[in-house]
Amino acid sequence: MSRPDLDVQGTFRSVVEALQETGLPYAFIGALPILAWGRVRATTDIDLVVAVGSSWARLEQALGDRDIRRSRDVGPADPADPLPDIATFRSRRAAGTRVDVFIAKTDFEQAVIESARAADVLGVSVRLARPEASIIYKLLAARPRDVDDVEGVFEARTAAQDPLDWGFLERWATAWGITDRLEPYRARFRRP
Repeated sequence: MSRPDLDVQGTFRSVVEALQETGLPYAFIGALPILAWGRVRATTDIDLVVAVGSSWARLEQALGDRDIRRSRDVGPADPADPLPDIATFRSRRAAGTRVDVFIAKTDFEQAVIESARAADVLGVSVRLARPEASIIYKLLAARPRDVDDVEGVFEARTAAQDPLDWGFLERWATAWGITDRLEPYRARFRRP
């Protein structure tokens, strides 16, 4: 799951404890769902989307109590919004595992949280973005590793005979303007 000089597993467990303490709706995104729904690959950080409502300070405190401190923010896109769009935290252990917390502000992020699937990660039941949401996130980023991850999810779900929800994929690809990025997979993996 990580490089030996990082404590991704320990940081993950601390993040899960903070989420359990606050009771906030969330879904892990990024590499963790790819490991569950796609293929095995290494990761050096933890990504999640959280619906914080008015409980942002509670989550930040719960993470801080576990020695995971906020290091920088991205956004907000709306200057009137008091919350960042993404808050990056760093664990104070080892080399400082990065935790990117996306604040659920869009309909897509809400849909990711609402449709998340429970899965066992390191002996703990957590909510992971469903395979289709992971595909959309990865198509949005479209870096070489993300393209590999998308391929892995499509191949693994096909091999597992776990049909993907093409309505979800097409709805969000259209909403984000990335239908051209989804098209090659539609041609290869969509079953009539």
